[in-house]
Amino acid sequence: MKAIETYFDYASPWAYLASELMPRKLPSLNATVLYRPIYLRGLESFSKGVPYSSSKLAYLMRDLARCAEHEGVTLTPPATFPIDGLHALRGAIVAQDSGAFDRYHRHAFRAAWAEGRDINKREVVGTILAEALGSSEATALEAMAVPTVKDRLREATAAAEARGVFGVPTFFVGDEMFWGHDRFDYVARAARAE
Repeated sequence: MKAIETYFDYASPWAYLASELMPRKLPSLNATVLYRPIYLRGLESFSKGVPYSSSKLAYLMRDLARCAEHEGVTLTPPATFPIDGLHALRGAIVAQDSGAFDRYHRHAFRAAWAEGRDINKREVVGTILAEALGSSEATALEAMAVPTVKDRLREATAAAEARGVFGVPTFFVGDEMFWGHDRFDYVARAARAE
């Protein structure tokens, strides 16, 4: 079975939807899933803000609500949009390094997209990370601020863009790229292929 790489940013409601759907859509694969945090705003297409017209953005938000309802996924859009996933992504790197990613990842997504918590704020992310690590908030915040964590996120984002990633969620099986929360059937087919 081939590994599945998933590129994400906690700022993306579509990546949140994919995160919620993945256990349902890919349960029988027994594939290794490699989580790749990248900074959406670091990609050229998002570097100057949300790259959609107001009418397309309105449609996308309506479609997001429709998809979440259809899939039975709780969605509570944040009070401020777009949101910035920078602190949460740094938290993800710390959680990965500490073996706490499983405890952190879905909780961080749900904080932003189901619980109305403001992950733009370092302190909010620090609390989420501290819970996952079983540490103090001060320790979590200090770990997120380490320069190598910041560098790794920057480098991962650049590498993803060089690989062809232009948005999230993006999945890779080998060199084959799949974009969007609704591509799990194709991802599964590619992962099963010999």
